[in-house]
Amino acid sequence: MDCNEIKAVIQEYFDAAYEGDGEKIAEIFNSAAHVYKRDASGNLIDMDRDAFVRLVGSKDSDKPKPDYPKFDEIISIDVTGENTAVARVRIRVKDLIFTDILCFIRLDGRWTIISKLYTGVPVI
Repeated sequence: MDCNEIKAVIQEYFDAAYEGDGEKIAEIFNSAAHVYKRDASGNLIDMDRDAFVRLVGSKDSDKPKPDYPKFDEIISIDVTGENTAVARVRIRVKDLIFTDILCFIRLDGRWTIISKLYTGVPVI
């Protein structure tokens, strides 16, 4: 299977995260998507797509441009079935480098992110 469609969604995700564009995140993530991480106390945080959209922010033409260097990297893409895939990526948001595990599903001919598990470390 050609991974170009999945790579295109990942690039949209990178751009939306860098720009803080919640509207674009809402388009990329499936409406049933969940985002997972552990908090500082080790507790599981489970956000639905709408909560994650609010966390990322919303596109605002008056919003200042990000003032940190853009960094993103696709580490791997594993097509696990005709309509499923998993990608591991790294992305910088402000002063953190995140490693994300993104699970994809293709419904109605369109790839979207159905789940995200992430962790972040400070930029050194």
